[in-house]
Amino acid sequence: MSIAFLHTAALHQATFDRLLAERAFHGPVHHLVRDDLLQTARDLGLDAVAEDVTRLLTDLAKNADAVVCTCSTLGPLADLVAERHPQVIRIDRPLMEAALTCGPNILLAYCLESTSAPSLNLLADCARAAELPLSPRPLHCGTAWSHFERGDMLAYAAAIARDIDAEIAADGRPDCILLAQASMQVAAPLLAEHGLPVLTLPPLAADRAIALTR
Repeated sequence: MSIAFLHTAALHQATFDRLLAERAFHGPVHHLVRDDLLQTARDLGLDAVAEDVTRLLTDLAKNADAVVCTCSTLGPLADLVAERHPQVIRIDRPLMEAALTCGPNILLAYCLESTSAPSLNLLADCARAAELPLSPRPLHCGTAWSHFERGDMLAYAAAIARDIDAEIAADGRPDCILLAQASMQVAAPLLAEHGLPVLTLPPLAADRAIALTR
């Protein structure tokens, strides 16, 4: 009854510790932080980190009932490891599956270009598997990431919310708002005024991980 995490940002450790505590999970929890993996993947592509990510997730799976890769950019590599170790999950899969229950018009917001293709491809795969219609609206919140890199989470959240507000004002209300990176959940409270489902990665991933330990 143990859970392990592979993170590319240290702040996710506290997030998941809080979520697991709120869900009364009392098993062992292991966090591994490798922020270099995301930067390398952004600079050189997924192939440049494939060997390291595969090895790390495989090693974590040897001693954990559930392993969560919390970086959306690395998600496709987690899927490959999951073919041999089904307890390995990519953080965004539960989110994509939940978004499809809201309707086909999904506003998928992301801050890093490296997240765009993995997120959209996974959403499309989930829609095909569920035989559900899909009309995704990808939105690049490109000005926000510099605030995250400086550790200014208030400015980060505000920048994400501004871009989403502008998108909805210009093109209408979606069926739901999907925040495609774990760090983006800080913007969720700023989006409540739209009266739409705002789906974030960490809570759903925590639920899936706990379910795998039972």
